[in-house]
Amino acid sequence: MKKRIFYLESLGCPKNRVDSEVMLSALLADGWRATDDPANADLLILNSCAFIEDARAESVSRFFELHTQKRKGARLMLTGCLPQLYPEIEKLLPEADRVIGIDDVPRIAAVADGALPRTLRAPKFIATARHGRTLSLSPFTAYLKIADGCDNRCSYCTIPAIRGAYRERAPRDIVTEARRLVGTGVREIVLIAQDTSVYGRDHATSLAALLRRLDRLPGAFRIRVMYLYLSRIDEELLDAFAGEKVLPYFEMPIQHVSDRILSAMSRRYRRRDIERVLNRIAVRFGDRAILRTTFIAGFPSETREEHRELCRFIEEASFDYVGVFGYSREEGTAAAAMTPLRRGTIARRLAPLQEVAQKTMERRLSRFVGMRTTVLYEEFDATACLPIGRGVHQAPEIDGVTILTTIENEHPGDLLTVRITGRDGIDFTAAVERAAK
Repeated sequence: MKKRIFYLESLGCPKNRVDSEVMLSALLADGWRATDDPANADLLILNSCAFIEDARAESVSRFFELHTQKRKGARLMLTGCLPQLYPEIEKLLPEADRVIGIDDVPRIAAVADGALPRTLRAPKFIATARHGRTLSLSPFTAYLKIADGCDNRCSYCTIPAIRGAYRERAPRDIVTEARRLVGTGVREIVLIAQDTSVYGRDHATSLAALLRRLDRLPGAFRIRVMYLYLSRIDEELLDAFAGEKVLPYFEMPIQHVSDRILSAMSRRYRRRDIERVLNRIAVRFGDRAILRTTFIAGFPSETREEHRELCRFIEEASFDYVGVFGYSREEGTAAAAMTPLRRGTIARRLAPLQEVAQKTMERRLSRFVGMRTTVLYEEFDATACLPIGRGVHQAPEIDGVTILTTIENEHPGDLLTVRITGRDGIDFTAAVERAAK
């Protein structure tokens, strides 16, 4: 392997992307060169996802695609969540030259060179400010992982088995990385964790206190927070969301509204708590608030009436983005021991939920047309000859983009004041009025 050229592909969530960026940086620092073509690589790395059955199937499928694309003499490495969930996968996939876990992320260069044995154990690693990162999403947007792992133990979820117990970074370390990111030109920092709202448990602080510290950092940038657990959204946190740089964007995976199903899911709130939090957000932020959530259709023992209750709730609520997914039975979870509904029943319940969710989103997203807001101009798409950005209401990778018009002397990385002029699904068009800052 004289050339030491590598290809790295990351599947799954933004948390996985951060791990991939640490590996990318470590390999580059060790003298490796990156390629976008797996056929040109001496080393191919697939950072896998294993959250649900479909994600595992995609990871395995992509692994075999890369295996067929690799050239003679190249090595194929499987990393991340799939090996963590199935430590024996090395025996099941003999095509993999190396199989490594999450704790090997910062040691990837040494593991790739064969200098260190692999580690597959309950993970303790979390990227910190001392770990290098090579941003892969955009030069102007960066995920900032403030914690990893989860102790919520929702009955349907495999995350604790994959990512391990909850662990968090010190506030000073997070602020140090945020300051560095802003110094390199990042204009949007997206805070992520399996559950961001629990942050501070291990450092006698809180997410609200962290947001206040980040909000005081100098520079023209904005802060977005993802993965909030609804029952931990209190008045102190809402106060922090009113900060100058913090966007009023609330992503809260609610999953259901039936009290009985929420209890079976081991969610620590009930419908009245959901309604109370949504009302508090509406009172505090009004039409400025952007709400994103997810729901699960066909959870074990869900009745027709509980399904109809969920349909009515989605139809009547004020969510801007709604994701609806059919229940996926995950081996090793508490829900896996429950009697599942038939696959056909789950599919029949999923369809109307998706339909009402789509109607709700259409109604809510239309309110942005005509609105003045701020857009981060992120890139000029040379193929389509279009300047592309994201509004306050658009989280990266999931909420679409905004196509900018009337561009003159603006450049990627600018925060621009615009007026939204049109919508196509979750994508928007906007006329630039002036630079925001």
